[in-house]
Amino acid sequence: MSDFEQLIENNLAALRAGKAIAVCVENWKGILANAAWDAVLEPSAQTELENLLATTHPVLFFANERQLVQAISAYDLEATDDLEKGKWLRMDGVLGIADQWLDHRQSAQVALALDPLLFGLIRRLRAPLVGFRIGT
Repeated sequence: MSDFEQLIENNLAALRAGKAIAVCVENWKGILANAAWDAVLEPSAQTELENLLATTHPVLFFANERQLVQAISAYDLEATDDLEKGKWLRMDGVLGIADQWLDHRQSAQVALALDPLLFGLIRRLRAPLVGFRIGT
């Protein structure tokens, strides 16, 4: 098993156990957790993420456009170009995500996982991730 595969497996095990994981990808350093509506976070991860939520806005990472279309009630296909360029966009009508990551309009900042680690985690977890930037 390659080092990358081992990293994916270790992070998947942590995410499935309800933990938050620290990642450093491209020019983004942050904390990630399972964002699905039915995700159960362990108490220490919940507290850590709530503390971050008080100071910064979360971003929801999706593996690809197909997963994003399933999660956004009125997805505008014109947004795909911007997302594929690495932009983060605020979208309304987010479905299947835990309420704590959404604002009062059921909206959130979303992004496509362009990094292989994030993409692999989301695909294998079969759920979007919520992330909080903690540095650059």
